[in-house]
Amino acid sequence: MKLLRQQDGFSLIEVMIALAIFAVFITSFMAGQGYNITDSAGFRTELKLKELAINKLNEIIVDPPEFTKQLTLTPDKGKFENDETFEWQLEYTEFLIPNINEIQGKEEEEDDNANALQKKIFENVKKNLEKMIWQVRITVTDTNTNDSYSVSTWLMNDKHEAQIDAL
Repeated sequence: MKLLRQQDGFSLIEVMIALAIFAVFITSFMAGQGYNITDSAGFRTELKLKELAINKLNEIIVDPPEFTKQLTLTPDKGKFENDETFEWQLEYTEFLIPNINEIQGKEEEEDDNANALQKKIFENVKKNLEKMIWQVRITVTDTNTNDSYSVSTWLMNDKHEAQIDAL
């Protein structure tokens, strides 16, 4: 009688299980790499948009326009000279402060001297701040993807001199 020898190695079932595990691993790994590449391209665009917006903002800070009501009527638009695929839009907004009664939640004015003085001081501050401070918002858009990035800040109108009415 002949004895059967036990053979060393893997059975077909073991090989199939190992291949299935490897297929799941490689599929998830490749999907992750694809998402990383997509995200990297998105981040690259976002960084470019941010860089262009901040550069445009710095140009405005260095050389501000004359602050008039005309600035607030329509946004200023254009394209960047060195990269035609990006557009910018500038919007100026005046700094507006509500009147003192709205801030204090009063509907009617009381006529005592303390409130009259407080109101006069507030009106002086309000009038000057509204002429001295402006807001600018810059929006940069990638025309290929329609991605956009906005940045805004307050600008100081250096040409306005504060005027104080007599108290």
